[in-house]
Amino acid sequence: MKKKALKFGTIGFLFGCFAYLLFSILVSLRMNTGDFYFVLPALKNEYSSELLAAIVQIAAFTWLGIACGIAYMFSENVELGPIKQGAGYLVSLTMGILPLAWTGQWFKHIFIGIFSYIIIVAIISLLLFFIGLAKLKCDVNEIRQAIGIGEEVSNEKI
Repeated sequence: MKKKALKFGTIGFLFGCFAYLLFSILVSLRMNTGDFYFVLPALKNEYSSELLAAIVQIAAFTWLGIACGIAYMFSENVELGPIKQGAGYLVSLTMGILPLAWTGQWFKHIFIGIFSYIIIVAIISLLLFFIGLAKLKCDVNEIRQAIGIGEEVSNEKI
């Protein structure tokens, strides 16, 4: 279980780095000034330097990525019961969103924070669902090829 958590956490870390880069590009496009914003301007104003703000923002995204990887591990673990799977999934996602909530100062606006939490969890869950669905389709195709069932059988009605 620890090896799996490390594997999925590492993959999640890489996706968190990618999400941070994508977020920075989207913020830069949204600002429409022609400059690249490495960190949110509001976050830069909160911290003493832009470098510290960038470190905090990168750490929040990578921590969220690690938590998403571990949440995916819980959703894939069939040895656990459904209640333990769901609880592990939600706890790991919540632990991943906490640094984002603190960085974004959701505690100042509780209703915005609650709705942001719900929206982020829903989007992450939807992405993880599609990743699991694609993985399941690949596994089914490998099983079909291994037992020799071709495309002609899959199109017939049984």
